[in-house]
Amino acid sequence: MKLKTIILFFSLTICFSFANEISEFEDEFSQYKVNDPLSGYNKVMTRFNVFLYDYGFRPTLMAYTKITPKAFRVGVRNFFDNLAFPLRFINNALQFKFEQAGEETKRFIANTILGFGGIMNTGDALHLKKHPADFGSTLAHWGIGGGFHLVLPILGPSNLRDTLSLPVDWFLYPSAYINPDWASFAISSYAYGNEISFKIDEIDEIYHNTPNLYPFLRDAYEQRRIEISK
Repeated sequence: MKLKTIILFFSLTICFSFANEISEFEDEFSQYKVNDPLSGYNKVMTRFNVFLYDYGFRPTLMAYTKITPKAFRVGVRNFFDNLAFPLRFINNALQFKFEQAGEETKRFIANTILGFGGIMNTGDALHLKKHPADFGSTLAHWGIGGGFHLVLPILGPSNLRDTLSLPVDWFLYPSAYINPDWASFAISSYAYGNEISFKIDEIDEIYHNTPNLYPFLRDAYEQRRIEISK
């Protein structure tokens, strides 16, 4: 746990120490829609991620969807979404979006109590909206720019700010505190894979029927991050 605390402190320090540099870097390239000096690397990594999906993740997820009832997968999806409440609540509060943080709290209570620990999505039935937020969107809300675009292995599109924010997001997710660490990683990986299992058709369509795939993914990601930080 001491090591995790040190990593968290170090990540926070990096995020704020780079704040001015990121802003200046964005100002210098403000004439561009997306700051993308690593486009060569990003295109290669995008092709790698597509290859990894086609020949690794997709076959595994297709088998998973065939042997696992959809109702079970939906329950798993709801459970892990409910488990992410601290991430959304804390970051909405850090952005002074107290009404949204309050609605997140009501949604969590409803899902946990009436939804049998979050397996059932009672919040939607009660018209309690989910308000996505993470540490990257919090930094963006307070004026810290994204810096240059960056494609990560497996995780896909990101940028400098959001990449540096990932360790903070990890520590705001309850599964990060499961010991041993490999169990924590395995549970998080399963949650991620289960979520992707609902999007196979959508991913197939984007990956294989989109002209100029990399610019599309890049611009879509940056636009979505702008919207979520407002």
